[in-house]
Amino acid sequence: MNKNYTSEIENKKLRSQELLPTGDKERDMSLFDYIILWAGMTINIVAFSLGAQYYNGGKGLSPWTLVIVMLIGYGIVTLFTSLVGDIGTKYGVPFAAYIRAPFGYKGANIAGLIRAIPGLYWFGFLTWIGAGSMNKIFGIIFPGFDNLGLMIVIFATIQILNTMYGLKAMAKFGWLAIPSLAIMFGAILIGTLNKYNITIPQIMSIKTEGGYSFAFAVAGIAGGWLTMALNGSDLSRQIQRDKNYNEMSFFKRNKRAILGQVVGLMLVGVITMLIGVASGITSGFWDLNDVVPDLFSNSKISLILCFIVIVFAQWSTNTAANLLPPALVLLNFSPKIKYWMSTIICGVISIAIMPWKIQNSGGFLVDIQSWISQMLGPIIGIMLCDYFIIRKCKLNVKDLYTAGGQYTYYRGYNISALIALFGAFLIGLYFGDYAFFAGLIISIILYWILMQQITLKKYEQNIGKEVNLNREELE
Repeated sequence: MNKNYTSEIENKKLRSQELLPTGDKERDMSLFDYIILWAGMTINIVAFSLGAQYYNGGKGLSPWTLVIVMLIGYGIVTLFTSLVGDIGTKYGVPFAAYIRAPFGYKGANIAGLIRAIPGLYWFGFLTWIGAGSMNKIFGIIFPGFDNLGLMIVIFATIQILNTMYGLKAMAKFGWLAIPSLAIMFGAILIGTLNKYNITIPQIMSIKTEGGYSFAFAVAGIAGGWLTMALNGSDLSRQIQRDKNYNEMSFFKRNKRAILGQVVGLMLVGVITMLIGVASGITSGFWDLNDVVPDLFSNSKISLILCFIVIVFAQWSTNTAANLLPPALVLLNFSPKIKYWMSTIICGVISIAIMPWKIQNSGGFLVDIQSWISQMLGPIIGIMLCDYFIIRKCKLNVKDLYTAGGQYTYYRGYNISALIALFGAFLIGLYFGDYAFFAGLIISIILYWILMQQITLKKYEQNIGKEVNLNREELE
């Protein structure tokens, strides 16, 4: 095959419309839109359930310990998301495109696939939760109705269509979902306190056996959101930025993204999980589809409204956090795949694997969260080392979209990154509850050593040189 023809095909694949850098005209997301987007992702069944499951009937962690765990866990995610988000702020480049810099334009598919797996898992799982609520709604309105399979198909279809219209559409939905969710969680908290005749101070003072280690709990909370830390640039590339952003310090040019995450993720996340803690301590339930009937069984209207809000909770999280990232990753695999096609494919795959069966068979959410953190920690470490330490925040954007450019390495693969990735993951397993932290640190060290001693000596990377192009130049 003609080499030039092959390069044209590769370049076309690398330059999928949705993966090209965003310009200032496309950055139309305000700070409030960004806060709402994060809040919509944060208020969900997993956050609520983790609070109850970490208590684990008194065998787990105490409420005050959980507050500290949550602040540290969400703080870690906010830190990493902000750091990775600088790539989107400065260059408008999404995760699926930037990952070509450390891994090579073909090796990026390996890292992207690892990132896509948790997204596909959670999209299917939360769709099942939301579909369960829809099934209960129809069961109340039409006694005897019970067709969970149909509800899963309908709910998945609605979310897929919403995701096709991009982040702006997802953020707009959040303006409807968030007030509804806030009212419902407030009602759940008040209903729980009244029904079980308990106060918040009494809940917070409860002692437990401490069945989970502190590190395991932090990694578990962080694990669920490290998927979005990897995709920090996917979100930040849509936020409005100052005209002189390139002359600003890191914190000044990323102030909107950082503030949005502190409010929308940390604050909202802690409140949501604490309500889950209250439910777990009093009723013993962790599933909102069980909590709501326990509290509001005397009012069909209240039940219906709560179940509708539960559907909103899954919807507002699932689109931006779980379906969008793997859809963008899939665009790397073929030039023939369009964004709408990749969204449908990922949605269908996530439902087909039926992740809810894993949970029903005994796979606890806290364990799944921890496993995810172990997988993603090394990728985050490599990304941060590559962008901040190796390249010093200076990218050749043109070559991110060019086969045969500086990110080609060995036939499209950066062997140093792959060794650091799998080496850090395997070594990290020996550290038990500290696997995430160990994998992250080890990946940074391994990647830096291998790049300095091997890759940078063999492949010219133009370190310190910035080539910043807009979309029009790449199309």
